[in-house]
Amino acid sequence: MVDSLLHPQAVLIRALLTRSKANEVGDLILVDDVENIVQARRAGLRIRSIFHSEDAALGLDLLQQLPGSVLRYELAWRTSKKLFGNDRASRIFAIAEAPPSRSLDALSPIRRDIVVLDGIGISGNVGAILRTCRAMGVGGIVALNAESLAIFDRRVIRASRGHVFGLPVVATRPDELVRFSALHGVPLVVMQPRAATTIGTIASQPRPLAIVLGGERRGPSPALVAAATLRLEIPMIGAVESLNVAAAAAIALYCRLGFNGGRPSAHDGSPVPT
Repeated sequence: MVDSLLHPQAVLIRALLTRSKANEVGDLILVDDVENIVQARRAGLRIRSIFHSEDAALGLDLLQQLPGSVLRYELAWRTSKKLFGNDRASRIFAIAEAPPSRSLDALSPIRRDIVVLDGIGISGNVGAILRTCRAMGVGGIVALNAESLAIFDRRVIRASRGHVFGLPVVATRPDELVRFSALHGVPLVVMQPRAATTIGTIASQPRPLAIVLGGERRGPSPALVAAATLRLEIPMIGAVESLNVAAAAAIALYCRLGFNGGRPSAHDGSPVPT
């Protein structure tokens, strides 16, 4: 039972929630909810410990998927409320080791598109994009100017429904990405509100692309725009200036489903017959 903020496990949980002691918690992450814990296990992550509140028993299905070495704790509700504060308090969560960090070179053998997250700061958007990437057969994720552990923030994990664990994630800088693009012949594709080419044209591209998604206000980094092979827009009717970045990502990746998933897709931007 963890029933005090002074309990060593409570101290660790608080450090993970605040990332205030990064040197002490290392590559450990918090994974909320049974569904996400199961996804983490399927991806091969090592689960160190699992916690449940007084009113939430660990189900047999979950326990059968966990090695016997996983430590199990009951977390007193009053202690949980103090730990999580105004954040959502999870009735069941785990402490796990994050996937190992990767370099850009690790993505070169993957003959599918990669998606580049450039300055997208809202966890819900990042998680939704990651979930779409898994659904549409994307080969990997590149996070620019961010620590790889930021992708495994508990809010991102929840928003992705745990599918972030099924994607190779690389954290790097824009200049490194531009160098990788030139060296391996992976065209950079940026999405902008106003461009000369429409999004449907990427459906017919016969090789892997690096699809860059920038923040809704600032868009992609100038260096990536300058280095891009293609600059694309999503045609819209009406006075809407731009789409939510997760919605734009879904449209772009659906156009690439024929390449990444082996399914037919429109080559001219016209609707796919149903």
